Amino acid sequence: MTFLPTILVIGIGATIGASMRYYLSLWSVQIWGNSFAYGTLLANVIGSFIAGILLVIILEKVLLSETYRLLLLVGLCGSLTTFSAVSIETLQLIQAQNYLQASINVALNVALSLSAVFVGLVLTRQLF
Repeated sequence: MTFLPTILVIGIGATIGASMRYYLSLWSVQIWGNSFAYGTLLANVIGSFIAGILLVIILEKVLLSETYRLLLLVGLCGSLTTFSAVSIETLQLIQAQNYLQASINVALNVALSLSAVFVGLVLTRQLF
């Protein structure tokens, strides 16, 4: 793929992923309030689960083209899951001297997101 089509394909996926993250955050505040960064945690876990599924479908089973890998894995999942948001929210917790919540935020985002990728990968391998 050449430069401009690559940017376009990644950009389409990123627009969808970022919009999903935004609306997940809004929804999580309505459900659980804003005392913890539930929206980012949810986006990271869901995005990681989707990434696990897509890794199998795109790279192992269906062998989709590079265009789909860029659109779905790089654009959508890369934009839906976000370590920058985790970092900012954790820093805000530290600045507010909420050290326990900051530690829990980092631990849950890393552990649950890694677990979600693994579960998505294993489930998809068994289903296909």
